[in-house]
Amino acid sequence: MIVSIEKIAEFSVARACGFAALAIFTLMIGFAWHPAVSFQTGGILTLLTCAILLLKGVNARRKPYKTTELWIILPKDQRPIPEIAQQLIGNVLRDVYLRFALHAAGLSALMLVSALSLSLLGVTPKY
Repeated sequence: MIVSIEKIAEFSVARACGFAALAIFTLMIGFAWHPAVSFQTGGILTLLTCAILLLKGVNARRKPYKTTELWIILPKDQRPIPEIAQQLIGNVLRDVYLRFALHAAGLSALMLVSALSLSLLGVTPKY
């Protein structure tokens, strides 16, 4: 069975983003007593995740392909030849990182708007 390099890259980045999302969600649950603060915290941390994804996307072409998780996961018989591997893997990872950064930016904006809306509506914690 042939697996596409892009699907493996998506799996790798999605898994890392899933761990970040789990950590952010856990912290947000910790602030559940104050919904505005919870959404604000989630929005800021998701924005930080977006920035990290952007940096990784910008640097993806320069990172040695043999040190990427994508290369490690890719079956040995489906790995590209070394002459094109750096360019191919770098470009695929760049595209995937930037796509996930776009999704993180949208989610961050949604959470920050929710935090602002809750604050403006005067939703306060119930002690």
